This record gives sequence, structure tokens and C-alpha cells, in this order.
Amino acid sequence: MKPILPCILCLALVALPLGAQGAGHLAKALNLTPAQRTSLQTIREKHRPDLTQCRETAKLAHLALRSALQDATTPEATIRALHGQVSTANFNLLMARRSMRQEVLAVLTPEQRLKAAELRAISQAKHREHQQQVASGSAG
Repeated sequence: MKPILPCILCLALVALPLGAQGAGHLAKALNLTPAQRTSLQTIREKHRPDLTQCRETAKLAHLALRSALQDATTPEATIRALHGQVSTANFNLLMARRSMRQEVLAVLTPEQRLKAAELRAISQAKHREHQQQVASGSAG
């Protein structure tokens, strides 16, 4: 089940970093106006319940699949169904994040969108580097 967690973390990094700590850093990096900051806060609050529900559903689906995989008596059909539930939960989370990201990007100027894309690329590169370090560390 370990490969699925990095996938979820990667999705979180790909999404525009809007957590409480990331929001301040992002606001400074993008030079957001007070009106933009207010809009982003409103967007975060609007999407928070859906994202929380999607994350919880994905977590429970992963746990159910992991449990089924550990039980040698679990029929293949059950494992396939659980895998489908995991896939659906991951997709729903991806789409919820995408929806929020699109709303956020609509608030930003073209220059801010370019800067946000640069920040995401840097974040993704750091994540890939970390994953390679973890993989090489666990292989040895």
C-alpha cells in the first residue's frame, strides 16, 4: 500500500498549496492583493468540506483494500471491487482539488498564474527528488 500514499502526497503538492501555512507563503510569493487573499480564503472555506470528505473516503478505501490484500482468503472479485473503490475515491479527490485550483487560478493575474506554475514545478521536483532518495535508501 506504500505506493498509494506518495501518489496522494504528490496530488497534494500538485494542487496549489493553500493550507494555512502555505497560504501565507503563497500570498507573499505571488504578491496577492488583499482582495485576492480574501477571495482565496473564501474558496478554501467553500471547498474544505468536500476535500475533507474525499480524503476520508480515499483513506477508508485504501485501508479496506490493504486489509483485504493481507487476508489470503479474500476472493479476487472482492479485491477487484475494493481496488475500484480506491480508484474512484482517488479520482474524486483529484477532481475536487482540480475544481478548487481552477477557482483559485481564476482569481490570479496571468503573471501570478505563471509564478504559481513555477512554484508547483519546484515543489514537484523536490517531491520527485525526495521519492528517489527514499527509494534508493530503502533499496539498500
